[in-house]
Parts: sequence; C-alpha cells; structure tokens
Amino acid sequence: MKAVVLGEDMASVALSEVEEPELQDAHDALVRVRRAAICGSDLHVIHGRTPGVMPGSSLGHEFTGVVEAVGDEVLAVRPGDRVVGAFLIPCGSCEACARTEYAACEDQMTPGSGMFMGDLGGAQAERLRVPNADVALLRIPDALADERALFVGDILTTAYYANRLGGVTSGSTVAVQGAGPVGLLALQVARALGAARLVAVDLDAPRLEKAATLGADCIDVTRSNPGVAIERLLGSGADVVLDTVGGAPKALVQTLDLVRAGGTIAVVGLYTDPEVALPLVDTFMRRLTIRFGGLCPVAVYWRDALELVERGAVEPTDIITHRMPLDDAVEGYDLFERREALKVVLEISDDG
Repeated sequence: MKAVVLGEDMASVALSEVEEPELQDAHDALVRVRRAAICGSDLHVIHGRTPGVMPGSSLGHEFTGVVEAVGDEVLAVRPGDRVVGAFLIPCGSCEACARTEYAACEDQMTPGSGMFMGDLGGAQAERLRVPNADVALLRIPDALADERALFVGDILTTAYYANRLGGVTSGSTVAVQGAGPVGLLALQVARALGAARLVAVDLDAPRLEKAATLGADCIDVTRSNPGVAIERLLGSGADVVLDTVGGAPKALVQTLDLVRAGGTIAVVGLYTDPEVALPLVDTFMRRLTIRFGGLCPVAVYWRDALELVERGAVEPTDIITHRMPLDDAVEGYDLFERREALKVVLEISDDG
C-alpha cells in the first residue's frame, strides 16, 4: 500500500510502498483511511526533533477512516463504522488511565512517531493498525462529514483542552499566542465558550488576518510591543493567555507580558529546550498561574469538542487551505514547510 515515509536523508518525506498492516492484538482495529492531515509535529520528524523515527517509517497521526476489522476484545467500534482516531493512544489499563490521566500513561503511543511512541505505522497511508481501539477511536456521527470530524483527534481537541486548562468562561478576555492551526481553533472555542474579547498574537500577517475574521483583535509582534499593545486594547493584560506556540523559550516569557495580574497562562505549545529563564519575582508578585498541559488527553475531551462542531459553534474546516490526493503529499509537506499552507488535508479514499 502507499504511505508517506521519512526519506533516507531523514530530513524529507517520500511516497512509498509499505507493508499492509494486520491485527496483532485482540484490542486492535484496522482502519481504511479516508482523510489524513499534515500536522506541525510531522515537521518535527523531518527537523530531527522526534527521536526514534527511522528512514522508511510511515508518518502522520491525524486521520478519519472506516473500520475494516477489529480484534475479539474491541467493543466500541465495529467494521463499517466511520471513525476519527486520537493522536495520543493510552494503554487504557494502567493506574494513570484509570484516573483518565492519559497523558501520564507510561505506555502511550502515537501513530507515525517512531519507536519511543509505540513504533506504529502512520496515518498518512491507505490503511493503519490502531491499538487499544476502544479508547483510540471515536465514531463519527452519520450527518458529519469526515473533514469536519478530522481535527477532533488532535488539534481541535487540543484547542478545547487549552481553553479548559486556562479556565475560559463566559466574559473572559482571552489572548491566544500563535495564530496557527491550534491557535485559530482555540479562538473559535473561546468564542463558543462565551469569551468577551479575543486577542491573537503572532508575527505572521496572513495568519493574523485569518484570526481577525474570527473576531479577534490582532497584535503583530514585528510591529509593536505585545505587552503595550494588549494594554491599549484591553486596559490590562488578558484574563487568560493560551500559548499554542511552543518552540523558542522567549515565546513563553512573552506570555507574561500578555496576562493581567492574577491571570492564568495555559501552555499547550511544545517547548523542547531543557531550560527557560523566567522572572520569578514578577511572576510571584503578580500572582500568576501557569499551567503546562503536556500532550492533550484527547479521549477525555473529544466528545465535548465534537459536540461544538455538531452544533455549529466551531467550524474546523475554516483552517483548511489545501486539499490534495495522497500522491501529492510531498508537495503538501513542501507547502506546509514554507508556511504557504495553513492546513493540508490528504484525500485518500471515499469508498466504504
């Protein structure tokens, strides 16, 4: 079967023939993929920031599809069901999973993320094996198109999780740092939860323009000091800052300029530097709460995120800029790498 794989140079992707997956455990499901998306963390693989992914390994973890077969112990889905898959697959049976703290599961897995995350085949392929299917797959309502459910398995539910982590409620003023896919969805979720004012902070003008269409005031950090700018907009910092950026430690420090005294910063962006210097006295005296989210425990929140889509409070397809067949996936990666695409969806099959 065809799949997107890590190239031999470990810095590019290729379309290749790989072995068909098979059931290996009574809790497995086999899924024929209908839609898959290219995620920012897929770029981490070709940037060398995901250890344990070897050349020829298939990639991708955002997908919808149709169940083709299930193991004897699978109860939640049956062959023929349309499903969306969670990017974070917990074991479902350890102490952490019993507390639904899936991100703390020591045996967690992610498709297409190498030997240290379960050594699973990726979802940018015609088929994939999904272990622990009862917690890793969610049925898509019949009335909902695949595209509208696709991001429930990762970035939409991460955006919902960020809002819950930050305590966004009706009347909150919310600043979202990063107007990429997660940030734009976080703005939509905050609006759906009743936020009184939205602010988007980024350095990419086209992405800020997109955020403005969602009702956000925008701060371009290349043109103005974000702390000063948010004071002018709101009269103070925001009640809640959602950091969806990660990356350079200076981005985390910048969130301190965006939040009001007594406010909350929720961090779902991934920081890979081992250390960051924070102004602790200022943070202490301003009574700030900083909550680090870790990997989103998708299976805890994805029904809530899906409900927002079903009632039209959030429209995830708004962030899709490119749709293309699996055969054009390399081009999709190039567009995404060059930031010419906000979100790329691979249309793999429509049958079944």
